[in-house]
Amino acid sequence: MAHSSDAYGTVTLSGTWTPTMCQNFNTIKNAWISWCYSITIDNDFSPSLRTLCFCGLGRWSFHSSLESLDDWCREEFEEKPILATAYLDLLRDMEQHDSFLEFLYVDVEAGSQFISTDTVTFAAKDGHLIIKQSIESPHKYTWENYLSFDFGGEEQFAALVDDLVKLFLADRVLCNADRDLIVEWAKANTIPHDTADCLDEETVAKFKAAFSDLGKNPTN
Repeated sequence: MAHSSDAYGTVTLSGTWTPTMCQNFNTIKNAWISWCYSITIDNDFSPSLRTLCFCGLGRWSFHSSLESLDDWCREEFEEKPILATAYLDLLRDMEQHDSFLEFLYVDVEAGSQFISTDTVTFAAKDGHLIIKQSIESPHKYTWENYLSFDFGGEEQFAALVDDLVKLFLADRVLCNADRDLIVEWAKANTIPHDTADCLDEETVAKFKAAFSDLGKNPTN
């Protein structure tokens, strides 16, 4: 079974987009919400509103899902004539007008420990939705990156620091400056989704050594 990644970003309609093209695309993207590897765009596009936020679920990576998007659309819409017609009409018009779909997003997957910022641009060619351009920029799977890309890990990271203190420094009296040192150590020596009670022996030993004297002789 594949790991799933979480992506968020924007979808932009570039080039010429008529009201009919926007209507057909709205019909298509509303069907994406219910897929196993879903793409959710809450609002509708129009010729005057051509950039909207989305969140998506990737098969391993969200880029992998996008690579299969045309195949999945055809499979899903095979027994849904209204959606099939909307999809084929949209592809025809996109190719005729030289129109594009651009996904700009951040993607994260804990099981494979990656964070990536990607841009994927789709065009229509010969009745298919194809990737015209793809730019993938990987980032180290660190707390600094995870928190900076706003994946909602603040509470998880704070809990990790609290648990480190409870498990290994429970007999110490720590001040705010001491906690700041532990925060910096945790960012440098653990990764997103780590928990204090699941750290390997080497990391635990490293933590204990780093803070062996911390809080033993409090001054406040």
